[in-house]
Amino acid sequence: MALSEIVINDIVQSQTKAVISESNYHLLRQYLLERKPLLRILNPISSLLFEHCNSDKQAMINYLTQRACESQINHDAQETINDEREQENENALKINFERELNHLETALQQLETKCAQQEHIYNQINRQYNEFKISISRINSNLERIRNERQIRYPEGIIHAHTTMTQPLPDQHTWDRLLQEENRLIEERQRLTYLLTSKEIERTKEEQNLTQFLQEKKESERRYQEIKHQMEIVFPENEQQRHLRSEERLTRNRARNAYDPHLQQLSPKSIEALKQQIEYQARELDNQRTQLMSEATEMSYKTYLTQLELALQHPENTRQITFNEQTALKMIVGIMKKLTEMAEKEKALIHSLDEEQNNLRSLHKSLLECTRQLQNHLTSKPHLVKQNKELTEENDRLRLKSETAASYKKSALYVSLFSMAGSLVSTGIVSALIISPVFFTIPGALAMLSLVAVVVALGFQYQKYVSEIQMEQNSQVMEKNDVLLMKDWKKANELCVTTMTQLNTKIEKSEKSLVELDQKLKEQQHVISLVLNKAQSVSTTYSGNSNFFANTTGNVVYLPSAPPQDELLYPPIEEDTVNYGY
Repeated sequence: MALSEIVINDIVQSQTKAVISESNYHLLRQYLLERKPLLRILNPISSLLFEHCNSDKQAMINYLTQRACESQINHDAQETINDEREQENENALKINFERELNHLETALQQLETKCAQQEHIYNQINRQYNEFKISISRINSNLERIRNERQIRYPEGIIHAHTTMTQPLPDQHTWDRLLQEENRLIEERQRLTYLLTSKEIERTKEEQNLTQFLQEKKESERRYQEIKHQMEIVFPENEQQRHLRSEERLTRNRARNAYDPHLQQLSPKSIEALKQQIEYQARELDNQRTQLMSEATEMSYKTYLTQLELALQHPENTRQITFNEQTALKMIVGIMKKLTEMAEKEKALIHSLDEEQNNLRSLHKSLLECTRQLQNHLTSKPHLVKQNKELTEENDRLRLKSETAASYKKSALYVSLFSMAGSLVSTGIVSALIISPVFFTIPGALAMLSLVAVVVALGFQYQKYVSEIQMEQNSQVMEKNDVLLMKDWKKANELCVTTMTQLNTKIEKSEKSLVELDQKLKEQQHVISLVLNKAQSVSTTYSGNSNFFANTTGNVVYLPSAPPQDELLYPPIEEDTVNYGY
């Protein structure tokens, strides 16, 4: 039977029945009170699972090995076909390459000859070209010398004009001779220049031909070396690899036809793949066995309770124990079933307690993160706070300065007004009295004082204006800073008022839940302890003579020491609250 076909519940029940039928009262009572998986049940099941697991592993190994061998046979057959096809292709290529090599050798010889001839032609034309350049250079030198002798400065050209005889006759002959020589050199230079141009065109053409031949030669040599590399290196290496593969296939085939405990019929790559598959499948089987064993361990004690209760309902199945022992076991089974239910509740409480503790840790972590964010929001822009403080202080100084300037301006205007009035009055008085003109200095001085007062008032007005402008600019900067700060403060306020408040509420609620769960768990554990003590106190006691059997006298009867079934074996539980009766 494979592991996948095992019904672990049936096996646990079967093994439990066998243990119950083979055990006496003391063992059955001990198993009940231990409240843990029964090793007498689990050990045979573990051995059985190990046996089936090993059997499945062996079957799996055989199956995977057979499949790997079949795959290797198919791979070898396909590899043989591929090698034969590759050899046929290379043989055909060899024939074509040999033909191409012969053609390339001939072409290279011809190109070698063409290149040599073309190089000779090019060198000859280039030499003639250089000779023409030298000749033209020599003519230019002679022309320069002749012109220096004649001391003329006009553009080159054939000179046909005749100079009036203004010099002695010998000098005239020398002049004419130099002129004729110059004309001859100019004509010669023109002829050589034409020839030089023609020769340059011819040289360029021959140079292109030489370059083309050299390029064709280089390409032919590259192709020649490529083919030689294929025929002398690549093809022999391929042939050697085919030979090695053929030898390996032959070795695998011989191993396949003989006893092959070490799987020599598989290639190293196939063996490695097979090992990986076997290891993976073995892990899966081990996991399956572990899962089944875990299920058996989980259900072992509950199954024992159920099967023992069923066995006690049929005394013929437990003939090895007495009636009183059966009665005691029934009472213990009833108590332990209740205790099992209570243990499940205890387990649920422990699970809830763990979850609540994890939730509380998560809430504390979130609160710590919110506190960090709050600190960041409150201290993220200290320079703006500092700037606003400085601007506020500056505005206070500017406001005081503006108010002082306004006060001074007002005083200056009063002085100007009174001075102007005094000047007008004094002018009228002096004019009316017709006294000395010296007295006109008084209204002039008053007028001057009035003008100075007006200028001073204007200065204070300007100072007040500048202060107000600066205050307005500072206020605008402060408003911008306040907008930026307000964003952070709003976030901080939201964190503080909403998020952190909610977190604190949740933390408080979680801590309260933890206390309640812990209290419930302690109460549940206390009840379990009481019930377990009550179960442990159940036993058989000697009660003297009894007429339990009608046809027997003087029989010894053991009665359970536990209270009757209608009495409570443990404190009552009302709505998850234990009532201890005090």
